[in-house]
Amino acid sequence: MNSIKICLEKTDEDLFMRSKWWGDPDLPVKFDVPDDLTFICQIRCDEIAEFDKENLLPHKGMLYFFAAIDYYFGDFDAYCPDGVYWDKDDIKVIYVEDIDNQEFEQVIFVDEDNMPVALEERKIVFSMAESHCDGNKMLGEPYNREWEDWDEPYNGWIELLQVDSDDYDEVTLNFMDWGMLHIFINPNDLKNKEFSKVTSSICST
Repeated sequence: MNSIKICLEKTDEDLFMRSKWWGDPDLPVKFDVPDDLTFICQIRCDEIAEFDKENLLPHKGMLYFFAAIDYYFGDFDAYCPDGVYWDKDDIKVIYVEDIDNQEFEQVIFVDEDNMPVALEERKIVFSMAESHCDGNKMLGEPYNREWEDWDEPYNGWIELLQVDSDDYDEVTLNFMDWGMLHIFINPNDLKNKEFSKVTSSICST
């Protein structure tokens, strides 16, 4: 299985309803937003279709990724998920299949003083990569997992998104000694476009 590499670029382009990393999500109007989690990215599925050689991912619609990662941005008073595998309330992947026949809006996350909190959005450039590549990516094998498979009941699950530690202009994202956050899904759920039961784990060497 190949990986779909995710490279990030600063841009002045309008990224509304396009794939983007950080920033604020573009969601259907009046959508129930998981505002207790940090928005990581939105992936427009028709932008990754050509790189998904095994047809594992949806090829239309939008995928949104949210996670409880404020602690790893250096907010040490923030909630930090406990255990090797995260609870379903700590990680959310939302799939909106129909993006052509409903109205969307950008949902701006703010703090208690009503100030925007999102990092500057980055344009995503996709490319093919080998299965075990490092950095941010979709599919393939986890780069820094030191054992062959996840433990039961997650063995055989597919990596949906790999989020790497990084230094950004605004802040540093550091997953336990420069590790990575791995978001993975049951193959049958992925086939059925059911994203409500994903889990995640941090691996660090």
